[in-house]
Amino acid sequence: MNVPSAVLLVSFFLAAQLGAGSAALAVETPTSPAASIIWGERAQGKTYRIADDVTSDGLNRTYVLETPEGSFTIEGDALMALRLKEYAIYEQLSEDSGFSQFMGSFGSSVIAPLKFGGQLIISPVETAKQSAEGIGNFFDSMSASSENKDAERGSFMGSVLGTDRARRELAAQAQIDPYTDFPPLARRLQELAAARGVGGLSVSGAMMAIPGGAALPSLTASTTRTVAFSASSVGAAQGLQDALRTKTAGQILRDCRLRLAALAPDTDAVEALVDNKNYTPADLLVIATALERVGARDTALFVAQASAAEDRATAYLNRQQAEMYAGLRRSFPFDHFAAKDGFVLLELKDQRHLLALPADQLFWTSKNQQDFTALGSGSAPDKRPPSAPAKKDKILVITGEYSKMARSELAKLNWEPARMTLTAGLAHDPKPAAPQKPVKQAH
Repeated sequence: MNVPSAVLLVSFFLAAQLGAGSAALAVETPTSPAASIIWGERAQGKTYRIADDVTSDGLNRTYVLETPEGSFTIEGDALMALRLKEYAIYEQLSEDSGFSQFMGSFGSSVIAPLKFGGQLIISPVETAKQSAEGIGNFFDSMSASSENKDAERGSFMGSVLGTDRARRELAAQAQIDPYTDFPPLARRLQELAAARGVGGLSVSGAMMAIPGGAALPSLTASTTRTVAFSASSVGAAQGLQDALRTKTAGQILRDCRLRLAALAPDTDAVEALVDNKNYTPADLLVIATALERVGARDTALFVAQASAAEDRATAYLNRQQAEMYAGLRRSFPFDHFAAKDGFVLLELKDQRHLLALPADQLFWTSKNQQDFTALGSGSAPDKRPPSAPAKKDKILVITGEYSKMARSELAKLNWEPARMTLTAGLAHDPKPAAPQKPVKQAH
């Protein structure tokens, strides 16, 4: 063989190797159906619309909600479902007829500077006789509210004047977060609460007129392959709803701090989570309740990860993840939380790993490929006989769909894909567009 032929052969061999490496690194570009396909009639209302152009990062969709109050960028199907519900309530409260109905429910009583239990404190002695328990809660709420560092989560004066309680009562009847961070609704709730204080505000009649007004986003069970599990929405639990109605923000934050501290000895992480304003008191209550239900060791790892949320979207995804783990606890033998490559997983007693991710669509993007490959390295080896069927040592649970490529590539990495399906508000369960030709990842 002459030299040019040898060079040509080596070049061909290297090209073949590079080609094989590139094929192994094939990824896909995420796509998404239009908003009108995903949400159907709910994609547009009397005063709002969801822009049809929806983007995806390979895990979650990003929407733009256009309203007279401004445009809002919203990440994830779950948060979008929540915003649609909140905006429907805002619309109802902003209509002349709707607002008149609310104002009419105020009655003819004069707004009092100080109220207790919905009654004027004319005779402190008589009031004390009526409810010793109520008095205890009254002063407890005063103390907790005075400790509250965040005025938007409730305040000392708000508790004294009754506006905080009015807002909680209104939100409870509408089945929404009294501390919502959605600007239009938050402002309207505060206006109504300030107008009435703690009077007999009733909204049940008006809420009946809101399409889907009583429907909250929920996680329901679904099966994929051999994995079966049940799920429950922690946030919809009656006890939790009652706490949001009867307790001030200060009381809820204090309770969450104590409950989380019992689960996670890292007090700095607990304080950072409770003080993180990307979470509402309702979010923190859901997370604390969910983690108690999970009952796994090393919960401090989850708390530390959640405390680092730098924006509202990430905080809400952390809340969803906590709910997902709580819903999965009866179907998998949880042992302890484990942190790896920026994720917090649950290690099961049989040494498998479980990762729950709130994801609308999982595409095999470059980032997802890197993440799931790294997460798969160093897993416990399969100790079963060679003749036994292969056992998946890692379980991935998401709230949406897998692309065909993602499902295939995950299987190669020994991941078992499963789903919890977000059903509230979706017109159907949108699947990714037709498979695209893989694109080769740049080196």
